[in-house]
Amino acid sequence: MTETMSRLLDMLGTPEPDQVQAVEQKANEALKKKYTSTGSYIQMFPLVDDDKIHIMDIYTKLCLDELVDTRGKIQHNKINLYEEIFFFKTREGYPIKRIIVSGSAGIGKTTLIDKIAYDWAIGNSETLNKFKLVFAFKMHSLKKSSNLTEAIFKMLLDKDTLDQSALKEFVDKNQDKVLILLDGFDEFKFYPLDTSSFGSILNILNRKLGTECWVVITSRPPLDKLVNSSLVEKPYAHVRVEGFSDTDKEEYVNKFFPDAHVKASKLTEQIKQSDTLSDLAKSPMLLLLMCLLMGSTKNTLPDTMTRLYNKALNYIFKRKTRDIKDAAISKILISIGKVALGSLLSKDQSFAFREGDFEKSVLDKALNAGVLTGERVIDGVETYQRVTFIHHTFLEYCAVMYWQSLINTEEFDRILDQIELTASSSVSRYDYLLRFCCGDNVACTNHILQRVHQGRNLELVVICYFESQSQELPPANVISSILTDRLILHSWNNDSTNAFFHFLNQVAAISRGNDYLTKAKCLVVSYLNFPRFGEDLVKSIKLMTNLQTLSLPSSSLTADNTNQILSSLASPSTLTELKLSDSIALGGSVSLLAPQLMKLTRLKYLCLDGCSLKAQDVSPIAKSMGDTLVNLDVSWNRALGGCASIWVPELGKMECLQDIDLQGCSVQGTDIEPIAVALSGVSTLVELDLSWNQDLGGCAKMWAQHLKGMRHLEEVKLRGCKLINKDVEPIAVALSGVSTLAHLNLRGNNALGGCASLWAQHLKKMNHLKRLTLMNCNLTGGDMEPIAESVSDMPNLNHLDLSRNDPLIGCASFWAPHLKLMTKHLKRWNNDSTNAFFHFLNQVAAISGGNDYFTKANSLDVSCFNFQRFGEDLAKSIKLMTNLQSLSLKDSSLTAATTNQILSSLASPSTLTKLHLSSNKALGGSVSSLVSQLMKLKCLKKLHLPDCSLEAQDVSPIAESMGDTLVHLSILLNRALGGYASIWGPELGKMECLQGIYLGYCSLQGTDIEPIAVALSGVSTLVKLDLSWNPGLGGCAKMWAQHLKGMRHLEEVKLCRCKLGDKDIEPIAVALSGVQTLAHLILMDNDALGGCASLWAQHLKKMNHLKRLRLIDCNLTGGDIEPIAESVSDMPNLIYLDLSDNDQLDGCASFWAPHLKLMIRHLTSLMMGYFTDEDKQHINASIGLNSPILTWG
Repeated sequence: MTETMSRLLDMLGTPEPDQVQAVEQKANEALKKKYTSTGSYIQMFPLVDDDKIHIMDIYTKLCLDELVDTRGKIQHNKINLYEEIFFFKTREGYPIKRIIVSGSAGIGKTTLIDKIAYDWAIGNSETLNKFKLVFAFKMHSLKKSSNLTEAIFKMLLDKDTLDQSALKEFVDKNQDKVLILLDGFDEFKFYPLDTSSFGSILNILNRKLGTECWVVITSRPPLDKLVNSSLVEKPYAHVRVEGFSDTDKEEYVNKFFPDAHVKASKLTEQIKQSDTLSDLAKSPMLLLLMCLLMGSTKNTLPDTMTRLYNKALNYIFKRKTRDIKDAAISKILISIGKVALGSLLSKDQSFAFREGDFEKSVLDKALNAGVLTGERVIDGVETYQRVTFIHHTFLEYCAVMYWQSLINTEEFDRILDQIELTASSSVSRYDYLLRFCCGDNVACTNHILQRVHQGRNLELVVICYFESQSQELPPANVISSILTDRLILHSWNNDSTNAFFHFLNQVAAISRGNDYLTKAKCLVVSYLNFPRFGEDLVKSIKLMTNLQTLSLPSSSLTADNTNQILSSLASPSTLTELKLSDSIALGGSVSLLAPQLMKLTRLKYLCLDGCSLKAQDVSPIAKSMGDTLVNLDVSWNRALGGCASIWVPELGKMECLQDIDLQGCSVQGTDIEPIAVALSGVSTLVELDLSWNQDLGGCAKMWAQHLKGMRHLEEVKLRGCKLINKDVEPIAVALSGVSTLAHLNLRGNNALGGCASLWAQHLKKMNHLKRLTLMNCNLTGGDMEPIAESVSDMPNLNHLDLSRNDPLIGCASFWAPHLKLMTKHLKRWNNDSTNAFFHFLNQVAAISGGNDYFTKANSLDVSCFNFQRFGEDLAKSIKLMTNLQSLSLKDSSLTAATTNQILSSLASPSTLTKLHLSSNKALGGSVSSLVSQLMKLKCLKKLHLPDCSLEAQDVSPIAESMGDTLVHLSILLNRALGGYASIWGPELGKMECLQGIYLGYCSLQGTDIEPIAVALSGVSTLVKLDLSWNPGLGGCAKMWAQHLKGMRHLEEVKLCRCKLGDKDIEPIAVALSGVQTLAHLILMDNDALGGCASLWAQHLKKMNHLKRLRLIDCNLTGGDIEPIAESVSDMPNLIYLDLSDNDQLDGCASFWAPHLKLMIRHLTSLMMGYFTDEDKQHINASIGLNSPILTWG
């Protein structure tokens, strides 16, 4: 027992045991009574003292994270119930009894403390029942010298009813049964710590007293004044309050409006429909503000985001300082906004500030209000306070406050110029800045719209105009640039869509409004919220009297909705294309559309893919427009499979049909006969798409024969049909009789790989074929010979696609010799044709004025060229092409001498900007011979030298001859460069204008990256680096990745098919986390990442500036999605994630789909593969198939 405690007991006397027990019981009862009476009410609106509500009427579960510091790296563990904080243990198994709960202003820390006290009082938690006494204090009411007993009787209990010494005795002897809740350490006023003046509360906190007492303390960041040797030392638990989930938000709103369900539903819907509102509503304080505004006399949130943020900031300041004036708030915001704007416009865009960046008095007020937060940072030997805004959009709003204050000054225009210049590559970077600047400010709006409309960013213009709430129209040139003949709203959120229709309504309201809208020939609105915007859409379409294309994909339209839209079209209708994709409610009700469809007498193309069509839906389509429709797309309507005999006969009535798309319709082998019989009578039909009907695989002998009756076909697509070797013969036999057939597409039939000897010989039966696609068929080196032999006997074949057959990689020595035979007819003019062409050119040149024709030429592609025979003719012609900008001589067996001959024929000064010399292997080792000619190409920006057998010594002459002009350099497929970058890498540093370099397939090793990175780190223009298809980089990123961090200007890095493993991601992420400009990382085709994301995904969030991430074809499994989702949710700038072509995800969405909710926190686009109907049901349950961010790849 300490000396202080002994003195206290001597003064009070030693109580008897029975007395102690009795006091505990009385205190327990008194505390519970307090926490269930006055203590159970929380203040809703700080400006009104009596505006309180019972905690159980409003309390909503909060999202909590445990933050575990493991050697400087913070690991996040999600906490499902707050009671879990009382189960943390040390490594040795001892309970951790000092718990810090942190979070930003208004995030719910105080309410959490109140809920803990209330739950204990009513016995609502088994975990809390172990505590006999719970003391909850507001720290702003405490002093540094406050003692526990004094505070208890001052703030919680009546000192006249209890024996203080007996209570002290109980606490001292039953510490493990005592819980102390300290709320608001950041509001606790004290100066540099002097532990000698500490009262018992702080001494319990720092464990000098009451070591076994449980203490939970809340604070806003920074925590440096709390976590130190004087107060809280390890071991302690750190829990961060993250606010509300989407479900929690809805629950909170419903509790706020218990008797106003319509109002609650309206607010919830508004929040869901706005990405920004949804993000802000995570904070209980800001969600409360929205509820208060909704509950006001206007019964709605402010019309614009500007007004919402204005009210939010007003609330934040007056929450802590009630008498602060609006002018004072404005002054503070303008001051901190100046710092914010400087950061937004800087090159590195760092949004973490230091105290010295702000005026001291302003900083203190902003920190006190909570619009700024701070935290202690230890950087080596330096310790400082890092200051950040509570949300990035608040930073942007404050920046605008300063910017608006400069209106009608040169500085305002200079800032706008800087934004416009930077925004040319990524306008979205400044969307909110421009949006806020237009808010309720017509002068700023006019300045901004005159600039922004020139970039044709339709969405930004209408949002800015909406924010202004101007009663005046923008200038005519702004309107004309927006309301062109093509209006495309692709995946716009509801805020943007609302702004668009506001813009249209304003324009239409004036006398000349109709003149603008009659220009519209094409209108595309995807993911339209028809219940909200249907009336606006119909009203606008009525004014578009010349509309030819109307596309409303993924808009969940019903038959009634669709009829409303179609009835608004001009009469007679000018519509030629109608696309209603993914409106599943149309299934079974197309007959209701027939009267309107019949009026579309000019309609040529109808798309109803993914609309859950049924057999009875086809007949009304055929009957209502059988004499006009040219292209019918009913793909991905699976209910059509297996019952074609019912619906197909109607197709025979469509006498103008040229193209029918039946892909993904679950078509069975038995369906083909009725399809073919019906369509064989349609003489106009030239294209048939049966792709992705996997039940056709393995049974072509049953159905293929019926195709021969469709004698007018020019293209047949059988992609992804799971065809096997036995299927090719009956297909080839049947189509051999269709002499018009020019293109057969067999892409994605993997079972054809490795067995071409069994099926390839049948290809030549289709000797009239001009194009054959065998892409992504898993073809192997052994397949090339039989394919080549068959193809060589197909005299009309001029295009063969063998791309994305991965087994061909690395074994070309085995199969490449067969290419000679294969290319007999492919992509090549024979000598007779080439001779005739140059004869024609010579004749044109011989007549007077002939040169006028040649000067028009700006691009020339003569790939696979016979230079020995026609080189002189080529050089002669090029001399006449004095405005030539692009020259391609791929695969023409050029030598250095012949290349010089061609380059010397170019005009002087040269106008050439692009030179493509790929697959000219004789250039390897002799590029130095080209220097004199290359140096003359002063306008050259792009040089392509893939597959030219380049050697280390070839890079230097390229860099020296055009280092001051070249923007893009492609030297991929030059394997001799691998392992020797120490020789040629340093030369790259001389290319001072280089923006993109492509080093794929160069057999690079881990040791090559350092010299490449060191050299290119000095090239400030470089934004793209492609290291793909270098498998030697896999498994050793720890060796080379660190060098990437020096390339600080990169915007895109490609590491496709590099055989990266789980251990490679961390060093890559750590290195690229320092490259703040990096927006796009492509990790496609790294199969080893599949099945182990739990080992690497957490490192992705280190690159929190990343905007686009591609994990295509990485063999990801269902178990990988959760760790990826958790990491992605902590990447606030990530807007695009591509997870397509990960086949292991098929058929198990019930396992991984729930994690998509977390994944899409910031995303505006999530690319997924094609999934089964069952998978889609689980995806729909998680985020909705109509989610505007979801794209099927």
